[in-house]
Amino acid sequence: MQATSSAVEKDKKKMRSKIRWDYKTYGIPDGLFSRSKAGLTREEIRSIIVSKARIIGNEGILDVGTGSGSVSIEFALLGCDVTAVEKDEENFEIAKKNIEKFGLNDKIRLILGEMAKVKLNNSFDVIFFGGTDNLEKSVDNVFKHLKNGGRIIIAAVRLETVVEAIAVLKNRGINPDVLNICLNKGKDLGGKTALAPSYPVFLIYGDKK
Repeated sequence: MQATSSAVEKDKKKMRSKIRWDYKTYGIPDGLFSRSKAGLTREEIRSIIVSKARIIGNEGILDVGTGSGSVSIEFALLGCDVTAVEKDEENFEIAKKNIEKFGLNDKIRLILGEMAKVKLNNSFDVIFFGGTDNLEKSVDNVFKHLKNGGRIIIAAVRLETVVEAIAVLKNRGINPDVLNICLNKGKDLGGKTALAPSYPVFLIYGDKK
């Protein structure tokens, strides 16, 4: 009886640790995620990333350099099947924790490894690069798995990466769009409100012909 009671309490505790996000929109609040050491893609940026993916809700998504897993979770909650790749073990564990908290183990396949070396056996409607290390070789490995008409999106904060991303896509027949996102959020400053800026983020994206 005691063992049974203990198991019930354990199950209740596990259920309390789950997170529900019932809204039919993206931009899950940042505070609902555990953060990886790589940080967290902010909710406003995630909203724009998902909007640029132009999904219906049943697409196959590849999330490269998933970090905390937040972008993968946004896609999965909208009905997509996601493959998420992360090379850092600590980040991988944080992503795993977030995926479990949102109850999405059946929608997100999490892979530990470097994208340039990971072997894939399926095709994708959208490929998103949140991690841009070794970008040329990583894109070379995944591009053949992007469906014709599929979209590739690369997020970058460094100007050098933006230039590299544009070149990488142009070399594969894509003339990409480039979007610069600058966020300023209100914060308390002496009892009044000031705007605190954050790093500008670039999205470089286009469709495979």
